Amino acid sequence: MHLTEKQLKLITEVASREAINAFKADLEQLEASKHDRRLHNIKLLLKHYRSLVLHCEDTKQELEDLQETSIQDLDIEQINLESIESIKQSKKKSMAMVYFIQGKIEAYRRSCSDEELKYFRVLEKKYITTRKYTNWEIAQLEQIEERTVRRYLNKAIEQLPVIFFGVTAIKFEK
Repeated sequence: MHLTEKQLKLITEVASREAINAFKADLEQLEASKHDRRLHNIKLLLKHYRSLVLHCEDTKQELEDLQETSIQDLDIEQINLESIESIKQSKKKSMAMVYFIQGKIEAYRRSCSDEELKYFRVLEKKYITTRKYTNWEIAQLEQIEERTVRRYLNKAIEQLPVIFFGVTAIKFEK
């Protein structure tokens, strides 16, 4: 079977168009998954915020102690210099993340209108305060229904991606 030049051109155009459409669909899917990952990451950071704070409470003193510890004082069989550096780096990253979250939550609070402050208060009680409140306790304190607590949390968390990640978190319409 022999194809004419016109048939080859038509086949090439159709194949090219389909490849471009498939590529665009893949890009759209990738962007959607990035947005989903960002939201998921924010929820993870909020969920583990209190644990990070606890992890960092004594970090400054521990880092100073590690800096002042001489090699002779170390149990070389248990600890080596690489593990000390690794611990120091982990502690520093944890502290940086706590400060980052605190700054972003404060930025969110400042960005809230008087009406939106109720979302902030619910988010704060759920994830940020030293005491961990249940949805029921938050509902009692805020004088709202328990399902309203969940709705307020969702509304607050929906606003956080742009505060945490900037313009890359905005989903632009095409």
